[in-house]
Amino acid sequence: MGSRSHIVESSTALWNEVERVERQKDGQTARYFDVAIPCELDNEDKIKLVVEYCQKNFVDKGMIADIAFHDLDGNNPHAHVMLTLKPITADGFGKKERSWNDKKNVILWREGWSALANRYLEASGVSERIDHRSIEAQHNEALEHTAITLDAEEKALWLAKATATSRPAMQRVHRAKWNSRSVQEKRAAEQAVRDEMKLEAQATYNTFKDLDLQIVVDLRSFTVSQLPEPVEIVLPEIQPRTEFTETGSQSSSSEDQKPVLVAPAPHTRTKLKTPSSSTARAVKRAPVKTKRKHVEPRQSGLFKRFTLLVVEYIREKFVWAKKKPAPVSVDADHDKRIAENYVFDEVQGIYVSRAEFEKRVRFNSDDYKPSPTEIKRFPNRPIKPSLPDNELDYIPTPAANRENPVSKLRPPGYRSRE
Repeated sequence: MGSRSHIVESSTALWNEVERVERQKDGQTARYFDVAIPCELDNEDKIKLVVEYCQKNFVDKGMIADIAFHDLDGNNPHAHVMLTLKPITADGFGKKERSWNDKKNVILWREGWSALANRYLEASGVSERIDHRSIEAQHNEALEHTAITLDAEEKALWLAKATATSRPAMQRVHRAKWNSRSVQEKRAAEQAVRDEMKLEAQATYNTFKDLDLQIVVDLRSFTVSQLPEPVEIVLPEIQPRTEFTETGSQSSSSEDQKPVLVAPAPHTRTKLKTPSSSTARAVKRAPVKTKRKHVEPRQSGLFKRFTLLVVEYIREKFVWAKKKPAPVSVDADHDKRIAENYVFDEVQGIYVSRAEFEKRVRFNSDDYKPSPTEIKRFPNRPIKPSLPDNELDYIPTPAANRENPVSKLRPPGYRSRE
């Protein structure tokens, strides 16, 4: 990392630098998530598990992971992870990597965590495993495998898993509400249901693992019904047949005995339907022919045809009744103009002008740079016009040739008297 090694010396230095290079005031600076660590691992394996997971899924792609471990010796070991949104290079942080925001990454990250955690559990000799999928998805998978599995041991395992997952999922509790009494009671009830279903799953496995596949299991209600008894085959005793030869001597031969199928007695609730005779079926299937009454028309239609001929003649002869030419359809021209000048916006669900649509597409692209004509700035403060200064900044002095600088008051009509 070179000259930028001071960034990762501490969490404070890292996130101060991240906030410094962020250009937007309300921009996102980090991606945060919690990860629950299996309690069955020791503290060293817990730390190695989280570090290896972050290294493979985030650090190798260019992110910086800030990890904080909590309650490693308690019943709730977990880690808080904060990831940078910009890759770091020798010159510092680059641009935000938009591909890291893909929603498919969440599924891949969850699947990677379950695979790595199960590998650590197997190495520690623990039989417990974790699954990144929801309880409902695990339950449906168990039911599907139970229906198609033929091995008794495997069927018992899938039945046990279906029993253990036939419960509602435990809801996440915010840490601000964790210490409330109602939340603690709710979590205790959820854990009690989980433990009860685990015991039922163990009992289900013990019940079905030694049974033969001569049973029918209803996966919805978990009721077991035994198949009917197998068909009994009886070999009757056949008397040897005596044959007379041409010489008159008697010879007895016993042919190979053929098995006879003897069906068990039908169930009391079974209803046997005896087919009816072929004659009865033929009678039932034959269509019933009905005699329709032939009705003679009341009118021959001559007057109607004559009236139509007269009306057609009038339409052809008189100008006012002639057929007007069909108006020219402008649908094709209209559609052509719409296709040339407008584009359908799938977001708004309306047609917008092609120029506006291309402008929006160019604006939403990642490599968009505004042109000088598109940059709008606030107008400058208006300049006040300069007004003439009517106020004198000096004291006027009277003329030197005037005897009395104060003008004398004259009566109103003195000029008329002169």
